[in-house]
Amino acid sequence: MSADDIHGMAEELKKAHGDDPAEIAEDLGIKIIKNYEFKKLYGLYTVIKRRRVIIINGNLEPSAERVVLAHELGHDRLHRELAENRAVLDTALYDMTARPEYEANMFAAELLIGDDVVFELMRGYGYSAEQTAARLGFSPNLVMIKLHSMQLRGMKIPAVIVPENAIFKKAAD
Repeated sequence: MSADDIHGMAEELKKAHGDDPAEIAEDLGIKIIKNYEFKKLYGLYTVIKRRRVIIINGNLEPSAERVVLAHELGHDRLHRELAENRAVLDTALYDMTARPEYEANMFAAELLIGDDVVFELMRGYGYSAEQTAARLGFSPNLVMIKLHSMQLRGMKIPAVIVPENAIFKKAAD
Protein backbone atom coordinates (compact mmCIF):
# COMPACT_ATOMS: atom_id res chain seq x y z
CA MET A 1 0.00 0.00 0.00
CA SER A 2 1.35 3.44 -0.85
CA ALA A 3 2.03 6.25 1.61
CA ASP A 4 -0.68 8.29 -0.15
CA ASP A 5 -3.22 5.50 0.40
CA ILE A 6 -2.30 5.10 4.07
CA HIS A 7 -2.41 8.87 4.65
CA GLY A 8 -5.82 9.07 2.95
CA MET A 9 -7.27 6.27 5.06
CA ALA A 10 -6.04 7.88 8.29
CA GLU A 11 -7.40 11.29 7.25
CA GLU A 12 -10.82 9.80 6.44
CA LEU A 13 -10.98 8.17 9.87
CA LYS A 14 -10.01 11.42 11.61
CA LYS A 15 -12.66 13.38 9.72
CA ALA A 16 -15.35 10.85 10.60
CA HIS A 17 -14.33 9.94 14.16
CA GLY A 18 -11.69 12.33 15.52
CA ASP A 19 -8.12 11.37 16.35
CA ASP A 20 -8.51 9.29 19.53
CA PRO A 21 -7.72 5.68 18.59
CA ALA A 22 -9.89 4.26 21.40
CA GLU A 23 -12.90 6.29 20.29
CA ILE A 24 -12.30 5.35 16.66
CA ALA A 25 -12.18 1.65 17.56
CA GLU A 26 -15.39 1.98 19.54
CA ASP A 27 -17.12 3.82 16.68
CA LEU A 28 -16.01 1.09 14.27
CA GLY A 29 -17.31 -1.67 16.52
CA ILE A 30 -13.88 -3.02 17.38
CA LYS A 31 -13.75 -4.56 20.85
CA ILE A 32 -10.78 -3.42 22.97
CA ILE A 33 -9.65 -5.74 25.75
CA LYS A 34 -6.84 -4.94 28.18
CA ASN A 35 -4.71 -7.89 29.24
CA TYR A 36 -2.59 -7.33 32.33
CA GLU A 37 -0.83 -10.70 31.95
CA PHE A 38 1.13 -9.75 28.83
CA LYS A 39 4.87 -9.60 29.48
CA LYS A 40 6.45 -8.81 26.11
CA LEU A 41 3.40 -8.38 23.92
CA TYR A 42 2.26 -4.80 23.30
CA GLY A 43 -0.94 -5.73 21.56
CA LEU A 44 -2.63 -7.88 18.99
CA TYR A 45 -5.37 -7.62 16.42
CA THR A 46 -7.62 -10.49 15.43
CA VAL A 47 -10.91 -11.24 13.75
CA ILE A 48 -12.90 -14.12 15.19
CA LYS A 49 -16.21 -15.03 13.57
CA ARG A 50 -16.30 -11.61 11.90
CA ARG A 51 -15.82 -9.86 15.25
CA ARG A 52 -12.83 -7.51 15.27
CA VAL A 53 -10.82 -7.43 18.49
CA ILE A 54 -7.78 -5.53 19.75
CA ILE A 55 -6.14 -6.93 22.86
CA ILE A 56 -3.70 -4.49 24.40
CA ASN A 57 -1.16 -4.79 27.18
CA GLY A 58 -2.89 -3.21 30.18
CA ASN A 59 0.45 -2.26 31.73
CA LEU A 60 1.34 0.31 29.08
CA GLU A 61 1.68 4.02 29.80
CA PRO A 62 -1.24 6.01 28.29
CA SER A 63 0.96 7.52 25.55
CA ALA A 64 2.27 4.09 24.49
CA GLU A 65 -1.26 2.65 24.67
CA ARG A 66 -2.46 5.33 22.25
CA VAL A 67 0.29 4.46 19.75
CA VAL A 68 -0.37 0.72 20.05
CA LEU A 69 -4.11 1.25 19.53
CA ALA A 70 -3.41 3.40 16.45
CA HIS A 71 -1.05 0.70 15.15
CA GLU A 72 -3.67 -2.03 15.67
CA LEU A 73 -6.26 0.14 13.90
CA GLY A 74 -3.79 0.19 11.03
CA HIS A 75 -3.92 -3.60 10.92
CA ASP A 76 -7.72 -3.40 10.91
CA ARG A 77 -7.79 -0.96 8.01
CA LEU A 78 -4.91 -2.45 6.01
CA HIS A 79 -4.49 -6.13 6.89
CA ARG A 80 -7.79 -7.50 8.14
CA GLU A 81 -7.40 -10.59 5.95
CA LEU A 82 -4.17 -11.47 7.80
CA ALA A 83 -6.08 -11.57 11.07
CA GLU A 84 -9.01 -13.79 10.07
CA ASN A 85 -9.19 -16.50 12.75
CA ARG A 86 -5.65 -15.76 13.91
CA ALA A 87 -3.86 -12.90 15.62
CA VAL A 88 -1.42 -10.31 14.33
CA LEU A 89 0.96 -10.09 17.30
CA ASP A 90 3.06 -7.03 18.09
CA THR A 91 6.01 -7.58 20.37
CA ALA A 92 7.90 -4.48 19.23
CA LEU A 93 6.41 -1.03 18.82
CA TYR A 94 8.46 -0.08 15.77
CA ASP A 95 9.10 -3.36 13.98
CA MET A 96 10.55 -2.49 10.57
CA THR A 97 11.24 -6.02 9.40
CA ALA A 98 7.87 -6.85 7.84
CA ARG A 99 5.86 -4.76 5.41
CA PRO A 100 2.52 -5.15 7.29
CA GLU A 101 4.18 -3.93 10.49
CA TYR A 102 5.78 -0.96 8.75
CA GLU A 103 2.46 -0.06 7.12
CA ALA A 104 0.64 -0.28 10.47
CA ASN A 105 3.34 1.96 11.98
CA MET A 106 2.90 4.44 9.14
CA PHE A 107 -0.85 4.39 9.66
CA ALA A 108 -0.35 5.12 13.38
CA ALA A 109 1.99 8.01 12.55
CA GLU A 110 -0.52 9.43 10.06
CA LEU A 111 -3.41 9.08 12.51
CA LEU A 112 -1.58 10.65 15.44
CA ILE A 113 0.60 13.33 13.84
CA GLY A 114 -0.71 15.95 11.43
CA ASP A 115 1.38 17.24 8.53
CA ASP A 116 0.68 20.81 9.63
CA VAL A 117 2.10 20.18 13.12
CA VAL A 118 5.29 18.74 11.65
CA PHE A 119 5.69 21.72 9.31
CA GLU A 120 5.06 24.18 12.12
CA LEU A 121 7.60 22.63 14.47
CA MET A 122 10.31 21.81 11.95
CA ARG A 123 10.04 24.75 9.57
CA GLY A 124 8.51 27.36 11.83
CA TYR A 125 10.57 26.68 14.93
CA GLY A 126 13.53 24.88 13.37
CA TYR A 127 13.05 21.77 15.49
CA SER A 128 14.90 18.58 14.64
CA ALA A 129 13.04 15.28 14.34
CA GLU A 130 14.07 14.43 17.90
CA GLN A 131 12.89 17.80 19.24
CA THR A 132 9.62 17.42 17.35
CA ALA A 133 9.10 13.99 18.90
CA ALA A 134 9.83 15.32 22.39
CA ARG A 135 7.47 18.27 21.89
CA LEU A 136 4.67 15.96 20.70
CA GLY A 137 5.32 13.29 23.32
CA PHE A 138 6.06 10.54 20.80
CA SER A 139 9.01 8.32 20.12
CA PRO A 140 11.52 9.66 17.58
CA ASN A 141 10.85 6.42 15.67
CA LEU A 142 7.19 7.37 15.13
CA VAL A 143 8.17 10.86 13.99
CA MET A 144 10.76 9.43 11.60
CA ILE A 145 8.08 7.18 10.09
CA LYS A 146 5.81 10.22 9.71
CA LEU A 147 8.62 12.18 8.01
CA HIS A 148 9.32 9.25 5.70
CA SER A 149 5.63 9.12 4.75
CA MET A 150 5.67 12.84 4.04
CA GLN A 151 8.74 12.40 1.82
CA LEU A 152 7.09 9.53 -0.04
CA ARG A 153 4.06 11.75 -0.61
CA GLY A 154 6.33 14.33 -2.27
CA MET A 155 6.45 16.90 0.51
CA LYS A 156 9.53 19.04 0.96
CA ILE A 157 10.61 18.76 4.55
CA PRO A 158 13.89 19.52 6.30
CA ALA A 159 16.61 16.96 5.67
CA VAL A 160 15.80 13.65 7.28
CA ILE A 161 18.09 10.68 7.37
CA VAL A 162 16.05 7.63 6.45
CA PRO A 163 17.52 4.48 8.00
CA GLU A 164 19.12 2.02 5.62
CA ASN A 165 16.57 -0.73 5.97
CA ALA A 166 15.08 -2.88 3.23
CA ILE A 167 11.54 -2.18 4.41
CA PHE A 168 11.99 1.57 3.84
CA LYS A 169 13.08 0.87 0.28
CA LYS A 170 10.14 -1.49 -0.30
CA ALA A 171 7.69 1.03 1.15
CA ALA A 172 8.83 3.55 -1.44
CA ASP A 173 8.01 1.14 -4.29
